[in-house]
Amino acid sequence: MAANVLSALNDIDAALRATSKPWNGLFSWAEARTGITRLKLFFGVVCATCMFLIPGSLYSALASDLLGFAYPAYATAALMMLTVEQLPAADRRASVSPDNRWFTYWMLFAVALTVQQMCGGLLRSVPFYCLIKTAFFAWCAAPMEANGAAYVYAVVVRRYFNPDER
Repeated sequence: MAANVLSALNDIDAALRATSKPWNGLFSWAEARTGITRLKLFFGVVCATCMFLIPGSLYSALASDLLGFAYPAYATAALMMLTVEQLPAADRRASVSPDNRWFTYWMLFAVALTVQQMCGGLLRSVPFYCLIKTAFFAWCAAPMEANGAAYVYAVVVRRYFNPDER
């Protein structure tokens, strides 16, 4: 368990230090100004965001939707700009390619927004709904190989929509 937590923390720290990511400049600036490590700054932002999302108001629902949209839209656009030769090769059984992960993410996001439109008032009465939804989409969009979208693709999409996988 401790090894998994340490591995996840290392993955988060590596993603925060990746120079190709859009948040690198912001974290570099904040780290230089405050002297606090990126990982601690990240968890501070996560805790502050959670405190904002817990009440489940209309503004927290809007913030949750924006958080679920901003980075995934950027990552999808960046993936779309790559040529076929630049795409990372993925073993069909061992991992999920980045394009399949992002297509799965957008499919999940669209389903969640559709359900939210139909049952919005009811869902706002569920305790911690915005926090749970945001945490789920953060896991699905996490810049790591084994994120939530890859899991849903491997467990649901590949199993039920590919006849060879049944």
